[in-house]
Amino acid sequence: MSERMKIGDWIRLQKYIYGEPSHTDDYEVEMFRHCLGVFLSPQDRTSGNFTPLCELFEPGPNSEQKYIPNYGEYWTNQVQGWMDIPIP
Repeated sequence: MSERMKIGDWIRLQKYIYGEPSHTDDYEVEMFRHCLGVFLSPQDRTSGNFTPLCELFEPGPNSEQKYIPNYGEYWTNQVQGWMDIPIP
């Protein structure tokens, strides 16, 4: 993410079928309950099922799964799981 993400920016998410890359979908970044993210479908919008950008991060090539007592498992060195789409 070279610049700050803002309302109205577009992102592209890779979709998978049986663990294999299938296709990509484009989404407009919105604010919902003071959080930036996307609605992944019209049904999600109707039901208020919002996906914040922080949930779209995924383990990167140097990530490790670690454990903290009284907290649980977590991943280190996560990277953004979306592609930024430049706005013309």
